[in-house]
Amino acid sequence: MGKKVTFKEVAELAGVSTQTVSRVTNGGERVDPETLKRVQDAIDKLGYVPNKGAQLLVRKQTKIFGVLSLEISMEGASSIVEGIRLESKKEGYSISIVVSEHEEEKIEEAIRELKSQQVQAIIINRPVTKELAEKIVEKHKQIPFLFIDVPTDTNVNQVSADHYDGAKKVVNLLLSQGRHRFALLNGPSDSCAAKQRTLAWEQEILKANATIVNQEEGDWSAKSGYYGTTKLLLQPHKFDALLVANDQMALGALRACQEQKRDVPQQIAVTGFDDTLNSAYFNPPLTTIRQDFFEIGKQAVQIILGQLSNDNDQISKQLIKVELIERQSTMIVEKDVDSVQKIEGLLQEIQKLLPGVS
Repeated sequence: MGKKVTFKEVAELAGVSTQTVSRVTNGGERVDPETLKRVQDAIDKLGYVPNKGAQLLVRKQTKIFGVLSLEISMEGASSIVEGIRLESKKEGYSISIVVSEHEEEKIEEAIRELKSQQVQAIIINRPVTKELAEKIVEKHKQIPFLFIDVPTDTNVNQVSADHYDGAKKVVNLLLSQGRHRFALLNGPSDSCAAKQRTLAWEQEILKANATIVNQEEGDWSAKSGYYGTTKLLLQPHKFDALLVANDQMALGALRACQEQKRDVPQQIAVTGFDDTLNSAYFNPPLTTIRQDFFEIGKQAVQIILGQLSNDNDQISKQLIKVELIERQSTMIVEKDVDSVQKIEGLLQEIQKLLPGVS
């Protein structure tokens, strides 16, 4: 085991005081940006790990998994974190959560914060490019990582729902109903999950010789779904199916359809993705793809435990199966032809009975 790097060595390399190093490792408040960068570079170069959790580890031998997450206000993100928490607890671990923005420097800052807490591994549940994910693993070799939203060809531990298969399922449902003019409301372009859904939609529609009339991009929020759908509806090109990248955006999409006087599902079928807790209570209830967020969290922990046990040094990639949930937002209400014919027949009989009516 190599010699432990000290505060003093970091300070000397960065050309600052040990007090400045302390401020940086405790959040970087009141530190000049240029000085902050010098200290962070020195920390990375020397491989220094601030030991904020040392006293706690000595007392309780606490075992912690770090979780770097999207905003917890998003239902999918919070459900995955809860799955991680429950499975970690079952295995004798606690978790420490850091919410990070998407820029590389923000992600690195979050990783340093988690490492300072002496976490045994880090699970990253936010979109990360192939290049950045592999760079993170190479840079922080001393700790296992697992990613939940990276390209499938990335050479890192990863687990995710089968986004491609789920997107295929909703397209094929609508095609089977005779829908043939599609509009797409995609998720954010930095999300690998969103890209997989869009790719599957496009390929299945093309394969069926159906038409994509227009596309918009949202940010997973109901607000973006509302504005994106309004833009689509105000275009001159009409469509009879709207594929939405998640349920929250679909909620906004349904409101936009209502305001623009488009009947769902008679004129436009609308689908979501996720099967969040409230999607069955939308108006109309939403056809969607159910992904098991808790299972994703559980498998993330199990893969990490395999890495820590040294029994499994191989890269692990897992896809969790998804399920099509069909509800009223895609159900076509057929006209009751028999009833119409019966009424017409009755009117003819009445006419025959009335005197003077031919």
